[in-house]
Amino acid sequence: MHILTRAEEEVLFKTLKANALKECDPVVKEFVECTHGKLVTVLWGCRAQHKAMNKCLMALTTQADMDKLKIQYLNDLAQGKVDHAQLQREQKLKDEENKKKSKSNGPGVH
Repeated sequence: MHILTRAEEEVLFKTLKANALKECDPVVKEFVECTHGKLVTVLWGCRAQHKAMNKCLMALTTQADMDKLKIQYLNDLAQGKVDHAQLQREQKLKDEENKKKSKSNGPGVH
């Protein structure tokens, strides 16, 4: 039996979040559009959009969803469909790209 490493769990969690963001894209876009031109007023001016976005994301990132993803990953790994070393290399590359992007955006912008 294979026990997931912390790195594998992180990759799966990032996958879960990415899938949720993709599914909730229209709701996220509504929130982002609402925030344009607002500073402090975003707190009450976009409350409904913020709640809708959080509701969508939370519905798609439950522990049950994570457990399903883990089981699928372990099944794929057992069947030789997944090369976890390749997964880790890909995640390392993505992390490096994200670090470069956050540096190029300047301080405070992520």
